[in-house]
Amino acid sequence: MRNIFIILFAVLLTMSAFLSCNRSSSSKNGSKNDTVAERLTELSMAIEKEPKNASLYIKRADFYMSHELLNNALADIRKAIDVDPKYVKAYTALSAVYLVMAKPQESLDALNQALKIDDKNADVYLKKAKLYLIMKDYENCAGSIQKTLEIDPKQPDAYYLKGMALMENEKIDLAIESFQNAVSINQLHFDALMQLGYIWQTKDKKVAIDYFKSAVKANAHSTEALYDLGLLYQEDEQSLKAIDSYKAIVKLDPRNKLAFYNIGYVNLVYLKKYADGVENFTKAINLDPSYTDAFYNRALCYELMNEKEKSKTDYQQVLKQKVNDPKALDGLNRLDKMH
Repeated sequence: MRNIFIILFAVLLTMSAFLSCNRSSSSKNGSKNDTVAERLTELSMAIEKEPKNASLYIKRADFYMSHELLNNALADIRKAIDVDPKYVKAYTALSAVYLVMAKPQESLDALNQALKIDDKNADVYLKKAKLYLIMKDYENCAGSIQKTLEIDPKQPDAYYLKGMALMENEKIDLAIESFQNAVSINQLHFDALMQLGYIWQTKDKKVAIDYFKSAVKANAHSTEALYDLGLLYQEDEQSLKAIDSYKAIVKLDPRNKLAFYNIGYVNLVYLKKYADGVENFTKAINLDPSYTDAFYNRALCYELMNEKEKSKTDYQQVLKQKVNDPKALDGLNRLDKMH
């Protein structure tokens, strides 16, 4: 199974990618910086016009959060609470900042404060469940999920979190049921579909393939879903479908060395198209000159194409990086025996 902590932490954080305002002088980054400055100015001007509007402080806090300016975000959240002490979104924003700052207890306290204001808020209970799961407090996690579902019985994320907690406690069959409940409510629930795919890939590859296909449908830009789908097609000897999945990754991420490597591998092992294997292993090597597996498999392609010198060069390159690598040594021995 994948690292559950990483998956959960990714679910909790809604921060955008950090955009540096100081590092690049290129025109492209300059344009981004201009846009960032304009947005900040726009938010600040709106606050100047309505200094008693708590929601505007939270909007600017969200902006600061997305740029990892946590102290600025905290300052604006506190201003929002000063303006409106009963503004629930201010406390959920405060919880999010504390979580990023690795202060789980403070994060939990902020959510509890929100519930003092509105004890029927399903979203706050759901956030508590996520936090308890990260803290590995499974009893309180279950209680918060139950509260969420009492208020909103059709909340798919609650069933997803329940499934994650059950997985951590190795109750796989019950976890499957919870993930399926999430998908029955939202057929495009990406995270639940991915977890079902991970579970079924050790049980029934064809079922797992269907779940990963659905995950790709839910998020066509997920290179992770495409990669897992490609691997399953590859293991199921559906070679052309595997290559299609890897090529879809390359369209999204032209620097994805693993996708090029796997295209090369499928061509080498399953399709016996050695020239195509060479082409894709070369692309992987160009992206990572230390990629010894790509050098080895390109050497094997050259060997099978009877291009002895090119094969020898690649096997030697492997040995430069991995001294006495047994596979590379075997390859050189085979070449020495060739006539």
